[in-house]
Amino acid sequence: MKLSRYQPVILALACSAGFLHADIVTLKDGKKLEGNILSETPTSIRMKYHLTPKIMDEKDIPRSEIAEGGILKQKPEEVEIIEIRKAVPTPDLLSAEKYEQLIQDRLRPFVNRYPGTKEAAEVETMIKEVQEEKEKVVAGGVKLEGKWLTREQAKAESLNIKAYSIRAAMLEKIEAKDYSGALKEFDKLNDPKSGSTASIYYPKAVAEILAVLTSYEKQVAQMVQDQPALQRMRDETVKKLIEPDLTRMTDAVKREKETWLANFEQERKSSKWYTPYKYDLESLKSLGKNIAEAKDSLSGLDLGVITKVNEAIQRMLRADAKAGKDKAELTKMGEAIIEGETAAGGADAVSKEFYRGVFTTYRARHEYFAQQVNAPQGQTQPAAAGAAGGSSAIAGSAAPGMDDKVAAALAAAAAGTPAPAGTPAPAGTPAPAPAAAPGAMPVTQPNGYPAQPGGVPPGGQPQQPGYGQPQQPGAQPQQPGYAQPGAQPQQPGYAQPQAAAPTPMPPAEEEGMSMTTLILIGIGVVVLVLLLTLLGGKKKKK
Repeated sequence: MKLSRYQPVILALACSAGFLHADIVTLKDGKKLEGNILSETPTSIRMKYHLTPKIMDEKDIPRSEIAEGGILKQKPEEVEIIEIRKAVPTPDLLSAEKYEQLIQDRLRPFVNRYPGTKEAAEVETMIKEVQEEKEKVVAGGVKLEGKWLTREQAKAESLNIKAYSIRAAMLEKIEAKDYSGALKEFDKLNDPKSGSTASIYYPKAVAEILAVLTSYEKQVAQMVQDQPALQRMRDETVKKLIEPDLTRMTDAVKREKETWLANFEQERKSSKWYTPYKYDLESLKSLGKNIAEAKDSLSGLDLGVITKVNEAIQRMLRADAKAGKDKAELTKMGEAIIEGETAAGGADAVSKEFYRGVFTTYRARHEYFAQQVNAPQGQTQPAAAGAAGGSSAIAGSAAPGMDDKVAAALAAAAAGTPAPAGTPAPAGTPAPAPAAAPGAMPVTQPNGYPAQPGGVPPGGQPQQPGYGQPQQPGAQPQQPGYAQPGAQPQQPGYAQPQAAAPTPMPPAEEEGMSMTTLILIGIGVVVLVLLLTLLGGKKKKK
């Protein structure tokens, strides 16, 4: 059976439960000693205490030096619950399996060890809370930044949830000073196919990774500077050795180099970020170059503009979930599209193209939803598979509560033709977009992100977002996400949108018999008449 990450801790606590306690002695000068009181006499106490967090010391302390009421003895459960309390509130995005592990591996064992104590009662309350959260997850809910989302809200937030998860992994690597690992996680966030560049967490991650690149650049530059001296010192050390130490040292150096080289080759297959090795000068220089290029490329981003546009995109996606049935959400969707397009006007040229593709897709969806919401009751037009149906507004007829000019505007937007002069657009309606087949709902990817941006041209290779054009045969392969020297820098995550051909609609069936059927019936009648004529002629001859 596979041990969970909690079980080693629980086993250690169980083995030492009899000795698990902490005493605090406060001296008259205000100093506090934490540890265990080993023995007591009327005049002094003997205590084993922490001289430093990791070093213990033992001494006799005269009671005359101890402050009044300065001896505090803690029970094992009082000490252990300090760590238990850190488990609640639970982290974000915890799976149902992890909730169950928390209950079975940490909380329930504590209650079993200390039944009837006030600490056990406190942990019972924790178990109930964790169980309730687990049931929410089973029902499709998600905990994001300490707030609970329902299944429907989680679907609308899927883009942010995915980006939040990747960014959280990146921040863990940063905390551990694993800069190469953090950059690998950022590249996942920066992948155009993930759509995460349009999330509200993307600009935050860019700012955080820029700080990492600045620190990493200094670290690697120092390693490049120190490498010659380190190599010289190692070589001189080896020369001074005699057997058998010489062979042992030589073999150790060889194994170390081979181990690093194997890891280096493996890491390079999937990423430009690899673990630096202080003795290999060429790989250190190459890594330093990669860092400089990445920093240079990301520094050119206007994070203020990206933040505004991405926030508008998220409002648009939230409203998109209900815009086909709710006029208020339809209005919010239109307003978010307009706000996003306006903010994107301040972006660089490549980013504008990326955002244009996003908003074009959702403007078309907005128009489709407007047709559905404003359609007269019981009157709809045929819709594509997966759509909810059409709207009579596409033909220019007004729905109840909507004047003829608004209906005409919807019809013109859906047909791709100019609206009559002086026709106002419905509240919250963005400018018309090129329409798909009449009645067909513009399609997005399952995660709610438009299929257009970052797409691959027919017969082409996937293009890295905003970081230069595909390399010519024989050229040095370009690392994803960062411009090559001399190339025009492009912004990360903003691929050139590919024109998406509308899905052809199957011809509508006509009512009644088809022309082919009528022709076949006619041929059958003629043949039958000829046969009857021939049979009649033979009877007369007889």
